[in-house]
Amino acid sequence: MKQRILIIYSHNQGLLSGFYQELSGMLADDGHAVFNFSIKQKRADFEVSGVQVIVRPKRNLLDNYFQIFKVIRQTKPDVVVSNFGYINPALLCGKLLGVPRNIAWFHTAFSHSKRHWFHVWFKKQCFRLADVVITNSETLNRDMIRYYGVKPQQLCPIPFWTHIDALKAGDVPLGPIPQDVLKIGCPGRLVIDKNHAVVVEALAKIDQQYPAWQMYIAGDGPDRSQLQEKISASHLDQKVTFLGNLSAEAMKRFYQSMDLIVLPSLHEAFGLVFIEAIALDTPVLVSKAFGALDFIDTKQFDVSAFVFDPEDSDALAAKLLPYFLGKGLDAAYFKSVYSGTFSKSHIYLKIKQAIIGSY
Repeated sequence: MKQRILIIYSHNQGLLSGFYQELSGMLADDGHAVFNFSIKQKRADFEVSGVQVIVRPKRNLLDNYFQIFKVIRQTKPDVVVSNFGYINPALLCGKLLGVPRNIAWFHTAFSHSKRHWFHVWFKKQCFRLADVVITNSETLNRDMIRYYGVKPQQLCPIPFWTHIDALKAGDVPLGPIPQDVLKIGCPGRLVIDKNHAVVVEALAKIDQQYPAWQMYIAGDGPDRSQLQEKISASHLDQKVTFLGNLSAEAMKRFYQSMDLIVLPSLHEAFGLVFIEAIALDTPVLVSKAFGALDFIDTKQFDVSAFVFDPEDSDALAAKLLPYFLGKGLDAAYFKSVYSGTFSKSHIYLKIKQAIIGSY
C-alpha cells in the first residue's frame, strides 16, 4: 500500500543527513509520496530524487512548532518520522492533526548530556503519543524504557547504514607523512566524552619501544587546548596532527588514508564513525560503549578482537601492539563485518516495515 510519508530532520551536507536523504529517495522509488521538512536559516522548496524538500526559516521555539503543524497540515501524511529536536513538536502536532502513524527516531544516549527534569518529563509525555520509537541500539532501548517510560512494544531497534562509499573523496591536509609509520586516525568532536586522551595515554606507553607512528585527529571542539596540553606533557607534539573539522568528502579520504582508526568514546548511542570506517575497509579499534556493536553477530565475528575498554589505556595499548607488528586484523575482515551486519538492503527492509506498520 502506497503511503504519504513526511520525514522531519535537519537537511544539510552531513553524513547523517545524507542517510535520511538516501532513505527518502529509496522510499520514493518504491512508489511512496515522500516529503522532507527542515528548519534552517533560509526558506526553500525543491525536489531531489523524487522527494519534495520543504525548508522554513528558523525563528523561535513557538514558531518552529507552528511551522511543523503547518507542514503536516499541508502534506497530509499517513506517516510522520522525526528525529532530534523535531520529535516533540512532530508527535504533538501529529496527534492534533490525526496522523495515522507517528514515529520518533531517537539516537541520542541519555548519558550524553545533562537534562533538566522538566525536559525529561515533557519528552516522556510526548513519547506516549508515538506509535513506534526507532532506536539505534539495545543500550538506547534501555534508556528509553528507564528514563522516558517508553513501552518495550513501542521500540524498534534498527541500525544505520552509511553512504560514505558513494561519495567522491576530498582533500585532507595531512601534510608530509614519514615513510614506514603506522598512521592512526582518531575522528570526533574534541570534548571529554569522546575520550581522545586515552589514545594519547596508550600511545605514550608504547612510544619508546615502537616509535614509528603518527596520529591524526579529525574534528574540533571546546576541549582541544586541554588535549593539546596532555599531548605536550607526554612529549608527543611532533607525532599528533590536528586536522580540524572535515567535510563528508574529506572524511572519506581521511579514513582511506589511515592504517588504523581508533574510536575511544565513553558513550556512543550508535557511532556512525565506526561503520563509516569499516565500510571503507579501514581496520578499527572501537570502544565497547558503541551501540553499533549490539547488532554484530558475535557467533560470526569475534568482537573482542577489536573492542576495548575506553577507560583502560593499558588494554588499548595491548590492542594497538599487533598493528605495530603487522599482525592486526586486516581490511577484508572489517569489510565482512560491515557487509554482514550493516547491509543497506537488509536495513532498508526493516525501516520500511517499521514505517509502513508491518514490523
